[in-house]
Amino acid sequence: MASNEEKTEAPTSKKKKEATEKGQVAKSQDVNSALILLSGVLLMLFLGGSMMMRMRDTMGMICKNLYYENFDVDTCVGLLMDISIKNLKGVLPIMGGFMIVGAIASYSQVGFVFSRKALIPEFKKINPLSGVKNLASKRSLIKTAMSLVKLSIMGGIAYVSIRKDLEPLMELVSMRTEAIFSSASGLIFGITLKIAIILLILALLDFVYQRWQHSKDLMMTKNEVKQEAKQSDGDPLIKARIKSTQREMSRKRMMQAIPDADVIVTNPTHYAVALKYDAATMDAPKVIGKGVDLIALKIREVAAKHDIPIVEDRILARVLYSTIEIDSDVPPKLYQAVAKVLSYVYQLRNIVANR
Repeated sequence: MASNEEKTEAPTSKKKKEATEKGQVAKSQDVNSALILLSGVLLMLFLGGSMMMRMRDTMGMICKNLYYENFDVDTCVGLLMDISIKNLKGVLPIMGGFMIVGAIASYSQVGFVFSRKALIPEFKKINPLSGVKNLASKRSLIKTAMSLVKLSIMGGIAYVSIRKDLEPLMELVSMRTEAIFSSASGLIFGITLKIAIILLILALLDFVYQRWQHSKDLMMTKNEVKQEAKQSDGDPLIKARIKSTQREMSRKRMMQAIPDADVIVTNPTHYAVALKYDAATMDAPKVIGKGVDLIALKIREVAAKHDIPIVEDRILARVLYSTIEIDSDVPPKLYQAVAKVLSYVYQLRNIVANR
């Protein structure tokens, strides 16, 4: 049955387009997460100092204003506005950096894709039975295994880093607050940077896997390819029938024009070409009909019925048939050969007329 047919055919452009319209694209969320984490670490490295200074100024402002004698509503509103503006100035560059990195990460994977169909809720996705089946699927197991690998790597990096710096950490008890903060920040930054780099490598591997899985999901059976071709181009049987009907109509029109021909050039049985020339209305002789085998026989029969001369010229008949379409003029390179045939025909007509 078609439902059991193996999917062996590459997806067509139409299938890919339909999948994109539904929001089904090869994308790894891990790439976004890893890049945002890495960019966050770097942004905190370069902008963390200025953010801490703003926070210190904010705390100083709060402590300073606690001793106002007239701490009324207007003073409180003004203080809150100043604190909010200072915090926003410190946070906005980092948040803006996160948004830009996230947008770049998404665009680099799938480009600009907007799908309305993806916004429409699918109730079958919240079906408990479907959820249980999805949990036991191969894809879910792979995803779970990847998550366990990530957790193991992050835990291993944190363990190794903390154990390596265990002695310096024990000395933090005797340090001042600023020294504690500086040492702890350095340790956290080092651990986070290592984790971000490892996660980025895993995310790139996951992206490769997602592309492979997406291509595999879009694979088609031979029957699906045939059905799509029928929908796009029409049923081949109907197209063949239409072409056959068109050929038959064209053949009938051609046979109706044969009685107007001046001469039929043959080779002598396989090919037949009907020529017509009127010096008053035509610039060159014209092929008004042609055919091989049975059609050639029909042309000769019609010519004999209407007393149209039949001239045997094997080479000319083949050349006229293979190079000139019906209702087309004879090219200049064949003028001389065709002129000899027409001259012969005109001589015959004059002989018959003078009898």
